[in-house]
Amino acid sequence: MTTMYITANIKIERMEEEGKVYYLATSDEIQGLTVQVDTLSECIEIAEESVKELIDIHKKLGNPIPINTAGKEIVEIKNFTIPLTVPV
Repeated sequence: MTTMYITANIKIERMEEEGKVYYLATSDEIQGLTVQVDTLSECIEIAEESVKELIDIHKKLGNPIPINTAGKEIVEIKNFTIPLTVPV
């Protein structure tokens, strides 16, 4: 079985409120995605899990996938490169 993928952009912001740092993940392309956690790695991990859960819920309900796919191609990904930003 071939797994197909679609790329959607997720915006992750580093926020600070009253001296406490947290990360917020949202997306203009994925309806309903909002993740707020204490660390960047946790934000990425939970955002990915949340997107999978959103898709599963919509599939079970017979709704369209909650990702804006306009102008996007669904592809099989074999290799890819992602940017990684680290503090120095």
